[in-house]
Amino acid sequence: MGSRCEAAAMGEVQPADPATRRRALIAVAVIAMVGWGLYFGLEQWLAGLRGSSLGHVRHSLERALIWSSWATFLPITVLAAFMWRYGARVFRAERFPAPGSKVVRDTPVLHGKPARRRGTALQVLAAGLALLSAGALIAVYRLIARLHA
Repeated sequence: MGSRCEAAAMGEVQPADPATRRRALIAVAVIAMVGWGLYFGLEQWLAGLRGSSLGHVRHSLERALIWSSWATFLPITVLAAFMWRYGARVFRAERFPAPGSKVVRDTPVLHGKPARRRGTALQVLAAGLALLSAGALIAVYRLIARLHA
């Protein structure tokens, strides 16, 4: 909290970029609409499984579990890689937001030790995301292997 107050006291604030804000809002809207469509598609797919043989249902659900685990693993891993690189940029530059970054809202600029802490926190969060994502993927494969044992 003190570092934000220090940055505000120095008066250094990086202004929001309206184009970046617009792109972020569009991306959120598209992701929400895709999720909505996937939900209804899943409902239809599950309804189509009703009345199928138990073996067919089990095989279909296993395939769906594998596909969905990869569909979540890949974007989370990409996000983790982006966060790791951005955290490294912040750490090296000793400035948050990193030089050349565009922000979606007016952001107080941090320098020195507070910025390095923010960069390190981003990298720790990135490593945690990557490990959790990989762990979930491994857990799915182990679960399926146990079901066949």
